[in-house]
Amino acid sequence: MTINAQKMLARKPKTWIMNSIFTTILLVAVILSFQGSSINMLRLQTIGVNLRIIGKQLINLNIDFLIGRGVYAFEEGVIYLTIETLAIGFLGTLVGAILALPFSFLASKNIVGIKVAKIGEAILVMIRVFPEVILALVIVKGFGMNALTGMLTIGIHSIGMLGKLFSETIDNMDKSSLEALEAVGATTITKIRYGIMPQIMADLSSITLYRLDINVRSATVLGIVGAGGLGASMILSAENSNWDILGTIMVAIIVMVLTVDAISSHLRSKLV
Repeated sequence: MTINAQKMLARKPKTWIMNSIFTTILLVAVILSFQGSSINMLRLQTIGVNLRIIGKQLINLNIDFLIGRGVYAFEEGVIYLTIETLAIGFLGTLVGAILALPFSFLASKNIVGIKVAKIGEAILVMIRVFPEVILALVIVKGFGMNALTGMLTIGIHSIGMLGKLFSETIDNMDKSSLEALEAVGATTITKIRYGIMPQIMADLSSITLYRLDINVRSATVLGIVGAGGLGASMILSAENSNWDILGTIMVAIIVMVLTVDAISSHLRSKLV
């Protein structure tokens, strides 16, 4: 048995040779990539000092900007902008979920059959093919730099993903109720109302809450391109090195995201 084992080990491909060659090539490529990269060594030497200065200013919260008083109007304060960001995420998710429902029926094989479902799936893919920031840049040209632009961006982009998840939920549900309704000659509307919706409502609600969690984060980023919320103030404070304002915004974002995540997780646990 020992001799056979030795023979098998001798026949085993010597992968260490190829691994060594690949590792050597990778290290050489990494070293060569630094040549001509124009790394500012002076900047590297001062980065530690700069980070300490920025860190101290970030934790020095600007209370006037937080609550919107003094030189800041209430509409310019973090509290108002946080509420606006939450509203953008919530209303965008609501619009997206409502509009995604008919698209999910169009993309469901249980409702319209395989051929038509392929068309519905293609439509949902086209809706979600562009990133939210690109979509916001297009919408902002028509509706201006305001919260409505953010809500429409999130709502339209959510249709693609929610529609896909909704249609998969419909396709994976128990089909016995649909078969029973078909046996008595029920119409498509009747099958949707009595055979599908009662089964999938809990799953749809859970998926929508999960999407809300994502959209609140997206609403923060969309403000950078003028779609309302905290994003615009965040990018302006970073560009102007107003680190106390940026730190105040970051704290607000952390609290907002953690709160929304905790609430949505609790609600999803009750639904599923």
